Amino acid sequence: MDIFSSIANFMDEPIPSFFFEVFIYDRPSTLLGSLSATASLAMQMIDPIATAFSDVSGLDMSFATTPINEAGWSTPRPSFDKINNEELVLQRYLRPRHIGVGNFSLDPTSDWCQKTMLSAKTWAETIVVKNIMICIYHPMLQSPIKVGPSSFPVAGFLVHEAFPTSWGISDLSSTAGDAPIKETIKFKYTQIERLKIL
Repeated sequence: MDIFSSIANFMDEPIPSFFFEVFIYDRPSTLLGSLSATASLAMQMIDPIATAFSDVSGLDMSFATTPINEAGWSTPRPSFDKINNEELVLQRYLRPRHIGVGNFSLDPTSDWCQKTMLSAKTWAETIVVKNIMICIYHPMLQSPIKVGPSSFPVAGFLVHEAFPTSWGISDLSSTAGDAPIKETIKFKYTQIERLKIL
């Protein structure tokens, strides 16, 4: 089989839903912000447990329409209306590092959620918005680099100006055996962009 046939077969293969990665980083509005965002992404690639989410939902883009009765038409014609932004929902297994000890936490996502909830309650500080990038990989594209993801991204989503609006854990039960606790974080955002990587 030649290389062109291999590429053609790869392009026809469905992308599995289990192979993805989530990155959360500050919005790069300045050169310093760009460096900070790059450093944050690099740290998450080195330490993938920091944003090891098991489930992602809410990657939807849609807009509403309003019917208009236009002269010369017997049926209403749809007119474009506002964009509908759904909630982005991320789930992960709760780990001790997500909880922290005292004022110290190894997890920047938990720290961001905590500060956002306090800011929304007291208005003592501005709510910080961040960008969230979801990279989707394909097992057939393996990376030779041992650090970071083991594959190259084939597609992805970029969620702009996101901030957490809900932060909770799954129900606790003494009869559920060894079922792990799941943490669910919901985000609102201003825009979602589908990325073309390959």
